[in-house]
Amino acid sequence: MECSSSSTRLSCCLLLVGAVLLCCSPGSAAGPAARRLLQTCLGQDFDVPHAHLRARNNVRPLKYTEELSNRAAQWAQQYAGNCAAASPAAGVNVFLGTAGATWLPSDAVTAWGEEEQNYDYGSNSCAAGKACGSYTQMVWRDSKEFGCATVDCASGETLMVCHYEPQGNVMGQKPF
Repeated sequence: MECSSSSTRLSCCLLLVGAVLLCCSPGSAAGPAARRLLQTCLGQDFDVPHAHLRARNNVRPLKYTEELSNRAAQWAQQYAGNCAAASPAAGVNVFLGTAGATWLPSDAVTAWGEEEQNYDYGSNSCAAGKACGSYTQMVWRDSKEFGCATVDCASGETLMVCHYEPQGNVMGQKPF
């Protein structure tokens, strides 16, 4: 099933959610291999949690693109030998998962989304000493597209990055 149009993408996402609930319910015999087969759209693992967070903030969904996914992969690959050196940049969210654990795209999106508690909309700023730029980038109303990639680091860590266009976090503007 092709998942490029927004209505078809919504159908794919709903189908995926239903299948995951069935496969992952208590007593289900489905293992990790069966869950991998449920990935019906490139980037869907990043797309669904982004869409949920943006909807909660009354911001239209982003379009997941192959071009930005490739850009994210190239950007992340340069850090494969030293993933700890990767840090957020304009239009780029970065997640680094520790070695020895299995990290999913939803873990990265959840970590970025948790920064919401550090953001004060009234003052349009982060709490002192806290980060909130990954959250505000995810919900930036003017961003229309994004793409993400995952890289296995030489250290055993997992690096996940998402690129957003147009870039958000414009000084003096609120995200939504």
